[in-house]
Amino acid sequence: KLAERTQKSLSEIEANINILVQSIADNAESIKMQNKGVENIHNSINALQQDVQDNLTIANHSLQVSAKIDGISQDILEDVSKKKF
Repeated sequence: KLAERTQKSLSEIEANINILVQSIADNAESIKMQNKGVENIHNSINALQQDVQDNLTIANHSLQVSAKIDGISQDILEDVSKKKF
């Protein structure tokens, strides 16, 4: 009788261990998927950061061009004002 109870207990322990092992495997898979998600977010943020930097460079260049155009416009306006009939 003791041997039967011991065998039953060992079977229950084995079943519990199998459940625990499966839970650990499931958690490991979930962590891998979350890690992939975080990696994708990180890559997206880096790409966005580069796009923002590129846009800033373009905006600064546009500002410089606008300033030059403004200067040229002022020169033309002064020249036209001097040559009025």
